[in-house]
Amino acid sequence: MKKYIFILVAVLFACTKENLPNKGKLNPNAMISLRPALTKSVMNVADIVKYTTDISFYNTGISPNSVSRMFSVAQRDIANTRLLMWGTDIITQQGKYCTDFIEGRDIVFRVLTSPTWPAIWDTVAYIPNSIIASARTKIIKEFADSNYTAVYRVFDSAFVFTPITGAQWKALKLAGQN
Repeated sequence: MKKYIFILVAVLFACTKENLPNKGKLNPNAMISLRPALTKSVMNVADIVKYTTDISFYNTGISPNSVSRMFSVAQRDIANTRLLMWGTDIITQQGKYCTDFIEGRDIVFRVLTSPTWPAIWDTVAYIPNSIIASARTKIIKEFADSNYTAVYRVFDSAFVFTPITGAQWKALKLAGQN
């Protein structure tokens, strides 16, 4: 009988919550890294990180017009050559999936070239739609499984931008290549 009690205790101990696979915890302070692609470019990616004013994109689920988000000083990681967005742009502080950014398309980084009205913007980089779609698929899968560690790994590595000029961006869009 002692043998069966020992086995039962061992099984119960093995099934406690602390012994389940570690899927991480929800981190309301998580950041999303926007890193440059490893390509040769005439544009200096450090300057893109330093001078990008905002990120602009389309998400017809929230607006028929483009949506833009400014970058603060805290969102510029010049030492690691990346821009940062708040993790709450994808997972809210209440732990809900937020579609505003991740369901976006035609994501471009812009610099303000003339602050007088009307403002004049120039495109300096973009995130290909295929990269956003791939990241979205991974995030949705891991989020549904409550695997926040994997979600934050995607936050840190999946969002890669490519330097591009405004004229190149317009040509790319006209060719239907994004």
